[in-house]
Amino acid sequence: MQHPIRHRSFVSYHHEDQAEVDQFIRDFDHLGDVFIARAVGSDETMDSIIESENSTYVMRRIREDHLRDSTVTVVFIGEETWCRKFVDWELAASLHQGPKAGKPNGVIGILSPSLSAAILPDRLRDNCETGFAKIYPYPSSAAELAQWIEEAFQSRESSQKCERVKNGRTKLKRNLNPVNDLGDRKPVCPNRRGVPPSVVSPAVVTPPRRSVEPRQPYLSFGEESFGG
Repeated sequence: MQHPIRHRSFVSYHHEDQAEVDQFIRDFDHLGDVFIARAVGSDETMDSIIESENSTYVMRRIREDHLRDSTVTVVFIGEETWCRKFVDWELAASLHQGPKAGKPNGVIGILSPSLSAAILPDRLRDNCETGFAKIYPYPSSAAELAQWIEEAFQSRESSQKCERVKNGRTKLKRNLNPVNDLGDRKPVCPNRRGVPPSVVSPAVVTPPRRSVEPRQPYLSFGEESFGG
């Protein structure tokens, strides 16, 4: 059986979700062989958090050190991911394109397994609305995630799809306050087809974050596993 290509994927996330992100990388990179993870600050990839308030410097570091050999950006969406300045900057760097920058990364959002709905980062929402990016619930299998990542890769390879990239929004200068800066943002409930997600009542959002205990991988990688 011919195995799918493992695309190098940059994982953008809020560090409050570190435990779930580490589990995601273990399940789908280390054990599932679905993608090759790149992430700022992830213990799993031995990278360090970029600690600087200089936007130009951080954007350059993200592109040069982390995005350079990646082709897809996976935004891991927790309760307050939409508030985070660095997530917005990582998305802006991922979507950057031009004669010198080259193609943008394909972009998908993945909901935390502890959420059924969530507020999206503004820049991700913009590109879901144009059809360049897609948002999904937590994957139920390696095959499902592999398909989502492959579709995102194909989007960045299509000049027609790249015309849908929307990246003109001013980058966040600070982290947003989840209460005071909420405005008219609404949580959305994604589906497994990646079609534009529907807005849901805030009451639908799975409540309070819980600690994630180390666990054995729950995914089964039998005859249809990836890698080789």
